[in-house]
Amino acid sequence: MGNKTGDAQAQTEEAILIVEDDREVVDITVRMLEQEQFKNIRKACTGEDAIRELERSTVEVILLDLGLPDLPGEDVLERIKERYPEITVIIVTALSDVDTAVRCMSRGAFDYIVKGSEPGRIITSLRRALQVRKKERDFAILRERIQSPSLKNPEAFAPILTLSERMKSLFRFVEGVAPTDEPVLIVGETGVGKELFARAVHIASGRSGAFVATNLGGVEDLMLSDTLFGHKTGAYTGAQDARPGLIATADGGTLFLDEIGDLSGSSQVKLLRLLENGEYYPLGSDTPKQSKARIVAATNHDLEFLAREGKFRKDLLYRLSTYKITVPPLRERKEDLPLLCSHFLQGKTDASLPYTLTAEALDLLYQYPFQGNVRELRSILMQAQVLGTNHTIDAVLLSKLLKDVSGKTEPPSFESAPYLFPAKLPTIRHMIDDLVHEALKRTKGRQNEAAALLGITPQALSKRLKQKRTL
Repeated sequence: MGNKTGDAQAQTEEAILIVEDDREVVDITVRMLEQEQFKNIRKACTGEDAIRELERSTVEVILLDLGLPDLPGEDVLERIKERYPEITVIIVTALSDVDTAVRCMSRGAFDYIVKGSEPGRIITSLRRALQVRKKERDFAILRERIQSPSLKNPEAFAPILTLSERMKSLFRFVEGVAPTDEPVLIVGETGVGKELFARAVHIASGRSGAFVATNLGGVEDLMLSDTLFGHKTGAYTGAQDARPGLIATADGGTLFLDEIGDLSGSSQVKLLRLLENGEYYPLGSDTPKQSKARIVAATNHDLEFLAREGKFRKDLLYRLSTYKITVPPLRERKEDLPLLCSHFLQGKTDASLPYTLTAEALDLLYQYPFQGNVRELRSILMQAQVLGTNHTIDAVLLSKLLKDVSGKTEPPSFESAPYLFPAKLPTIRHMIDDLVHEALKRTKGRQNEAAALLGITPQALSKRLKQKRTL
């Protein structure tokens, strides 16, 4: 959906083969499928014809009659599942026999339908089979992307500056889920870059439609419905001209709903309908519209807690979080601090010189908790550039700025009495050695992460380790 490659694939993947020797039954089945918008329909009147069709083309689902003129239908089923186990086979037969049905299901049939028994059963079973096959393909792509050592769409993640392996693992996950149509929920604290991840999902998806973003926080319900769903002329007082709404604007693209946790109860119901069947109603309209926009939502709230409190619908939460991306806070990836500082301290123009941080100033940043995450870091450094002299930001200036922001410059305190000392106190040197050893143990030898735990720069830790080895 949304791009030519995806549309071509959908047409091939949804190829349906009808294996039936009764021409009248075939014609009735074809008309029924075409009425339900199935276009890629193929036909075979014998078992051998069906096998030859599979040898020369790709088929997604087979509707197989058991009463074929050349081969027993059960033998055809067995041959298909041996050679093409990925193809879904639905038995459609006049034979109502429990033993036959059990044998067919044990040989790999997806469903067993008796002709004329339940009107609409074939369509229901067919849609369910196609949905299962799509899920299987999506998970196969996801596994491949996550296991891949490199990104296929690195440009999608270029705005997210990181050296963190945890973040890079998230990139691979995003690449895996991006090509699907399923909703994505991005969670994380304020300032971690949730919208950057939403844009990465859109770019990596290859969708031809637009990326449309809106913030749901604090918006009154009627205004929100108007913004998302649009309205017809005269839908309410003052609605002189029709408005398409953001869902229509994002058709074939991605609709990013930020602050989804602030959505009112009535708006949650409307969004759930959109997610479940792609339908929505513009204000003042009794006719539903179909949407092909992919939904990506974000929040810094704990939606599971809100759901337990009855403030957020559980069914909407389950629908939104088909794929969930949890963006870590900056304090859990402090190995990114030097890279981010270098980026934010670049000169404002090509001719201007970049600012630099002293080692002591960088040490202060390693100890700071950054409740506002990357956004707070950028704000602090922007202020520092205004107040700094000689294009240098030292610890004295940075200490003042951090105090202005948080009210204190000390790193967050530990719980009271966290240490148990032996009767004979160890030397400071031994304490430092033990602390470094413990940090490396917890991070499995990753020095950047160990340095972040210790509140020092990676360079300082490396220097300490080299000194220890030369002793």
